[in-house]
Amino acid sequence: MKQARQLLKGKRYSQDDLIPLLILVIHSLGGSAPKQKVDEHMYDLLNSEFSVNVYHEKVSRGVPRWQHDIAWAKERARQNDGYVKSAGEAGHGTWELTEKGIEYAHQLIKKLKFSTRVIRRRRST
Repeated sequence: MKQARQLLKGKRYSQDDLIPLLILVIHSLGGSAPKQKVDEHMYDLLNSEFSVNVYHEKVSRGVPRWQHDIAWAKERARQNDGYVKSAGEAGHGTWELTEKGIEYAHQLIKKLKFSTRVIRRRRST
C-alpha cells in the first residue's frame, strides 16, 4: 500500500527510503551538521529525483516537499531507530548521529563496499 501511495503522488522514495541516505550524508559530514548543509547534500545526491515537480510543491508552512520529506526521514530515524539525536541533545538546527547511528552508517558503508566488490568481480568475468 505504501508503494502505491508513493506512485500516485509521483514520488519514487518514501521518507523511510531516505533514512539510509540521510545517515550516510550526516556521517560524511563528520557525524554532525547544520540542517541546511544536510539538505544541500541530500538534494545534490538526489537531484534527478528531487527536480521532479512533485518535490517542489509547497507543503507544511510553505516548505518544498523534498525538504519536508528529508525532515520527516530525520524524525523517523530519531524516533523509530534512535540513529539521530534530538534537538535538545544536538542543538537547535543541528543534526547529529547517535552512537547507534554511527554504527548503522558503518554497516551501510560495509555493505556498499561489499556490493561494489561483487559488481567489479562480475564485470571482470
